[in-house]
Amino acid sequence: MKKIIATLLAASMLCLSIVGCGGSKQDDVSTPEKTGTVDISNVKLIKEGTLTVGMEIGYPPFEDKAENGDPVGYDVDLVYAIADKLGLEVNIVDTAFDVIFAGIGTNYDCVVSAVTITDERRENCLFSDPYIDSYQAVVVKKGSNIKIESLKDLSGKSVGLQDATTSKALLEDMIGTGTVTDCKMVPSEKVLTVFTALDNGEYDVVLCDSPVADTYITNNPDTYELAFLDQENVEQFGVAMAKTDVDLQKAVNEAMKQLKEEGFFEENQAKWFA
Repeated sequence: MKKIIATLLAASMLCLSIVGCGGSKQDDVSTPEKTGTVDISNVKLIKEGTLTVGMEIGYPPFEDKAENGDPVGYDVDLVYAIADKLGLEVNIVDTAFDVIFAGIGTNYDCVVSAVTITDERRENCLFSDPYIDSYQAVVVKKGSNIKIESLKDLSGKSVGLQDATTSKALLEDMIGTGTVTDCKMVPSEKVLTVFTALDNGEYDVVLCDSPVADTYITNNPDTYELAFLDQENVEQFGVAMAKTDVDLQKAVNEAMKQLKEEGFFEENQAKWFA
């Protein structure tokens, strides 16, 4: 009987030993780190292993929300493509555009949110190489008798636009220099609000970036139409970073260079633009 008990105990100990070894091996298994094609050894990040991005979600086709609430759009795809080249995960921080630049370097590493590169913004930010061209566009309600042959024709009109944008800066400058007179400018926090108000007849026209105008007109052909496109003055969008983040700027530019060589920008434009 003692021999039988001893044998059973030995077998039990052996089983426990096997289970224990199996548990140790499982604990040693770790998820491999993402690897990219761009050297980021000198890049400092808000969170290690993650590209944290400030973005105003609500500016289609660049930034919008899917039915499940996830961010989607041209800039969203660009962010994930850049992060993949850098070997990083992505964290998007939804932020109102009128305060978005204040969070660079503290709340997020960079801003990717249809940001026009301007001399004024360069005073406080570094920018990547430009990734898309845009123009100022004037949109009216479908069937409107308003004729706009140049931005000077905004004189005497009420103009809806998004706050803190180059559209607002441009119109403010034209009003200040007397190029446009008797003009009522109505800024809103969200571009969606701007177009809804135009549809409700709250003002005469909308001034916005041309890709945004194209998207709203294409998705609502019976509601809006293009009145004017300022093709003489091109604007360019870029990734905005803190003035001290030279290494991140170099890494982002190298990532975008690789993406351009691979045809990413043509594919992304065909996916999101009308």
